[in-house]
Amino acid sequence: MKGLGFGLERIGVSALRHPLLFSIIIVFVTFVAAAFIPSVKFNGNVISVVPQQSVNFKNYDAQKRNFRDFSRDVAVIIKSPRINTASGLEDLRFMQLELAITEGISSAISLFSIPDPDPQTGELRQFFPNQIKDDAQAAQLLERLINDYPHASSLISKDQDTVLLLVALDIPIGKGNDAAAFKAFNNLKEAVETSAPKDFELLYSGLTPIGITILDTLINDQVRLTLLGLFFGALITMLFFRSLTAAFICAFPPILTAIWSIGMFGFFNIPITYLTTILPTLALVLAYADGIVLYHRWNKLNSHVDDNDKVKLRANLKEAVLKIGPASALTSLTTAFAISSFALSSSEALVEFAWIGLILVIFAFLAVIVGVPVLGMWLIKIGLINSRKQKELRLSFGVLSHKIYESSPLAISVSSLLIVVALFYVHSALKPDYRITDYLPRDSQSLKAEVISNDIFGGRSLIFFSVPVVEEGKAMSSSANRKRLGEVTELLEKDFQNSKVFSLHSLLQNYNELTVTKIVEQLETAPENTRQGYISKDGKRLLVSLRTPSSQSISETEVLVGEIKQSLKKLDYADEIVITGFPVLLATEFTTIINELRTSLLIAVFVGILLIGLATRSLFFALVAAIPNLFPVLVTELIIFMRGGNINVTEVVALTLAFGIAIDNAVHVINVFNNERQNGKDVQLALRDAILEVAPALAASTIIICASTAVILTSSLPILSIIGGLIIAILIIALLTNLTILPANILTLARVFNVKDQEK
Repeated sequence: MKGLGFGLERIGVSALRHPLLFSIIIVFVTFVAAAFIPSVKFNGNVISVVPQQSVNFKNYDAQKRNFRDFSRDVAVIIKSPRINTASGLEDLRFMQLELAITEGISSAISLFSIPDPDPQTGELRQFFPNQIKDDAQAAQLLERLINDYPHASSLISKDQDTVLLLVALDIPIGKGNDAAAFKAFNNLKEAVETSAPKDFELLYSGLTPIGITILDTLINDQVRLTLLGLFFGALITMLFFRSLTAAFICAFPPILTAIWSIGMFGFFNIPITYLTTILPTLALVLAYADGIVLYHRWNKLNSHVDDNDKVKLRANLKEAVLKIGPASALTSLTTAFAISSFALSSSEALVEFAWIGLILVIFAFLAVIVGVPVLGMWLIKIGLINSRKQKELRLSFGVLSHKIYESSPLAISVSSLLIVVALFYVHSALKPDYRITDYLPRDSQSLKAEVISNDIFGGRSLIFFSVPVVEEGKAMSSSANRKRLGEVTELLEKDFQNSKVFSLHSLLQNYNELTVTKIVEQLETAPENTRQGYISKDGKRLLVSLRTPSSQSISETEVLVGEIKQSLKKLDYADEIVITGFPVLLATEFTTIINELRTSLLIAVFVGILLIGLATRSLFFALVAAIPNLFPVLVTELIIFMRGGNINVTEVVALTLAFGIAIDNAVHVINVFNNERQNGKDVQLALRDAILEVAPALAASTIIICASTAVILTSSLPILSIIGGLIIAILIIALLTNLTILPANILTLARVFNVKDQEK
């Protein structure tokens, strides 16, 4: 079975022959990559994952263009024991006036925006007088406001001493407007914090502050996680090999990988997102894994050198590259194929994720297959590598593994097969899920704002119902149009609190006919930005909104929208009502994406196992590797299932990435077993020697990878902590299965395939 790595290990041999040339290439590429690291950009936009060409995204985009971009609205949450007093209300009024003239803000709405029409003339007046005299008058005004205008309860909670200021940012619609939105938001914050008294606690709710919070966390995490991953990996390597030189050699490929990976984002001007932020760390982890196995083999060969024979040390390095290089190449290919499976998604962002991941896996492989030989040659030359300094890796995993799988290989193989078959039920039972609040740091002000907004005001995440008019060109001046809008509004109000449903009908139903006529007349001549919250630019559609909590999961939203659609069916124009909004977009598209990714995961598993079969030109090795590498994925899915029965985008991504890394163990076991068989040993002896040799290196690499990955657990983003935990779980399980189930399968299936007789 030659060509396990499809000849890619020859790159390492070339590096050994021309160390100076490859050193120059490494230095040049590293210098260029490092130069572009400061220009790396970050993108905290969650919607970037959604397929831009899907029907639901087009509906969402059309709603923004036909009406206005509500996703740029910011709810300024103000908490103060004075908010129900005369002075507190006057301070709120002053803040609203300041925001109205702030650059980048198109409108600011508060309690003071609610009109109080004259019942005799219909003329619109301010509800609040120009000056509130005392606290008694303030209390009386607030009581009457909530009684006369129930929707005012969506702007104030007297019991919680909390009030809202709803601010619309004046941002052009289109790609690349995040920077403008963030600038406008910073102007908003500056204006609010300058005009607010010291006893006003200020929080900001909405997609824009969420995006900024995620963006800041991405920037902080990227640097911290990369440096911590390198540090802990090198530290544990030194503890295992008890040598600074060994730690440096094993850390060299990850250092190169980290610089090349992050620099690539800057070189190609690709922003790092909340999904791709994990890729440099994972590429670093891959480089550690293969680098440790390669060094371990070289270290073992050098332990038999009687003196400091540099020629022999170089020959041992070449032999290590030729023996371990093919396995490293194959492990990189299997990981690359696993990540490439994301390209099957309908999401452009996940397709980009797949290609970026593929490139970073290539970087990790090149850093190992070129970096270790080149560095090794220079260290030999200056005398830092010699036989007396080599220390064996002391781990007893090989002996323990040998005792387990030899005790009853048939029972281990059959029981693991039955468990995998049973666990496929769990795989099918997991339901797609997603909550945007899961992506906010636990201690962030943004998360606190969302919790308050959801708990006190029922949330500010809007579902929109775009209702076609009966008579075009008349908008609200047509009684038929007003009647249709009322039908939809009242239908929704039957199922939800009146304060959560809003439209022009909600506003007009509180007034007499004279006032309605006055308001309609003013709407006809009102500025476009005033009308766009209720009437489309072309006047052909009217808008109804329903407020939902931002913490509502996509599965809950999907059920909710299904129930609403069922209620709307009684209307003969139900099919013409377009239901959209950020929560609807997530519910429809993320469900599709997660299901696509779960299919991609199974494809990645199948292709990875198939690739082993193609590389070894043996169905035997494909079969023996199947169960040990399905087992960790399915057991980890069981852990997810027991935690709630739902799986989100990042968890599927974590499973796929972890599988790509976990299958490396199988490749290294098969590679060394194959080498031992080619030396003439029978199946049992070859397997024992292979396990005794490779188990310590695999155990060490797994522990080091888990330590490097464990830094992800410290991420401020909860979802990244979950990814880190899942990857660690699947890697530990994969180590155990590939050191027990895999060798048991080899012994069991060797009889079926008559391997001993064929290869002896």
